[in-house]
Amino acid sequence: MLEAVNQSGNRFLLRNAQLISGEIVDLRIAGGEIQQLEQGLAEAQGEVVISAQGNLLLPGLYDHHLHLFATAAAQNSVACGPPNVNNQAELRSALAQAPGNDWLRGVGVDDSVCPGLNARWLDQLQLNRPVRLQHRSGMLWVFNSQAMAALNLSQPLPEGVELDGSGQPTGRFYNLDAWLGQRIPKRPADLTALSQALARFGITHLTDAGVNNNSETFSALSLAQSRGELRQKLLIMGQPSLATASLPVSSKIGLGPEKIYLREVNLPELEQLVARIDAAHRQQRPVAFHCVTLVEIHFAVAALAQTQCILNDRIEHASVADDYVLQQMATLGVTAVSQPQFIYERGDRYLKEVASEDLLNLYRGRSFTQAGVAFAAGSDAPYGSIDPWLAMRAAVNRRTRAGEELQGNEALTPLAALNLFGGDFMHPGGQLRALAAGQPADLVLMKAPWQSIEKNLASDQVALTFCDGNIIYADSQWA
Repeated sequence: MLEAVNQSGNRFLLRNAQLISGEIVDLRIAGGEIQQLEQGLAEAQGEVVISAQGNLLLPGLYDHHLHLFATAAAQNSVACGPPNVNNQAELRSALAQAPGNDWLRGVGVDDSVCPGLNARWLDQLQLNRPVRLQHRSGMLWVFNSQAMAALNLSQPLPEGVELDGSGQPTGRFYNLDAWLGQRIPKRPADLTALSQALARFGITHLTDAGVNNNSETFSALSLAQSRGELRQKLLIMGQPSLATASLPVSSKIGLGPEKIYLREVNLPELEQLVARIDAAHRQQRPVAFHCVTLVEIHFAVAALAQTQCILNDRIEHASVADDYVLQQMATLGVTAVSQPQFIYERGDRYLKEVASEDLLNLYRGRSFTQAGVAFAAGSDAPYGSIDPWLAMRAAVNRRTRAGEELQGNEALTPLAALNLFGGDFMHPGGQLRALAAGQPADLVLMKAPWQSIEKNLASDQVALTFCDGNIIYADSQWA
């Protein structure tokens, strides 16, 4: 079929496709748009006819929160935490077996694997190469001495560089991504393989949620699109400076909310935070708060309550949220963008380590929707799986990797779980858009009707993914 597509000018007729409503229709794609959507369409000359066989046709899915370059880099990094690496011996082995002799980058380090990991521990491995490992939280990097030497450290060192009793760096760097990025030789990772993987899951739209995203990041991502590396459409969060920068905005890439990273141990003054929100709003730019603790989300909601919220003000993660927060978010019209796949990926550790009072409010689902809060999901890749279908299953069954149930009363229906990846860039958490003529042809054709898909929310059920009328993924049976 793909050979025919190359000669069709991207004109398609999908026959007998099932909409989420259950209606069976034909759908014509031309000029990158849905041109017609009705029953019994006649084939036009030169278009490729695809028999949908009564299978489900969805609008393209959105990953409402990820970190593109970090995810692409992680795909070429050493896994340093569970489930791949579970103790110090396995970590030693994983690092020793890593190929090459230049910078070694590891991801997913967990305290359960190597408590207090620092340069001294890494140095005793005698790897004879610069090593930097990222904690699973994304908030900490650990360097060996050879890597620290490459940083050319000099006084005064910024807050976040951990020092030992003699005032020397331990190799642990907290929340210093931007500072480290200026000192480590790098070039943006190629996004081709990542874009292909996302397309395989039916994802056509992405929100890059990096707090340090600036005009250089925006231009690099735009260039990746123009080179054909990145096939999805993109919204970019980031620094306040983006609002006044000259950016290559287009129908494929746009400016997203200002990202505000709250840390419970170092919260700003409330008045300063309110002023920052107001400044963003005056530029018609929403804000997006990183909140992973109850204190952080209460602080964010308190600040938002002193402003006039605008469309797409949002809380990222909303990891721990009590009923008061839910009520306030509903009243203010603030969206929650969470990561239900963490229930599966990290749930067993949560059950062991999270305090019981927080566990009751951890990665809630149904309570958000019942409270009237717009509730969406994103992968938070590279810190979570990019597979949205895994997140949907976790939102429905609330099961950990070991099969334990985590707050089953928060389970969503399959349709509600699917809706987490619907809406649009400015309305995350809205329902799946109803397909209609004139819309961009951003579509996902599944291998079965909804009656089967809702019982098996799995990525291997994706047959074709279209973005702007171009096929960006085709399952081997459909190629």
